[in-house]
Amino acid sequence: MSKWGQEHMLDNRRIAPYFPPAYYMGMAGIAFRNRVKDALAQSGWSKAELSRRSGVPYHGIDKFLKRDGATTSSENAVAIANCLGIKVDGDAEYEELRELFYSLDEEQRRFLLAGARGLVSK
Repeated sequence: MSKWGQEHMLDNRRIAPYFPPAYYMGMAGIAFRNRVKDALAQSGWSKAELSRRSGVPYHGIDKFLKRDGATTSSENAVAIANCLGIKVDGDAEYEELRELFYSLDEEQRRFLLAGARGLVSK
């Protein structure tokens, strides 16, 4: 179990505790920011209410939703998504990565994992 624990599970996939600031703009065909805006409108909540419920500072939510091309940290994205009942990432991308990963032999998998860990630790 990662040091984040059970409360940071998303779609049965752990979010790495060392994940760099997240750029979710193109995932799942519809930008994460647009999915947040849609879910927020459907909930009827204000940005202040989303901040209170998710624990993400208001100014972070406000900047993320106002600016085109805005990004947020992976921690904030997970908190917002969990609060609104949406996904951070898309299942199609995850499934494609999984298929590709399991098409590799064991040595190639270890090499790929080591490379990915190196990229994330920068």
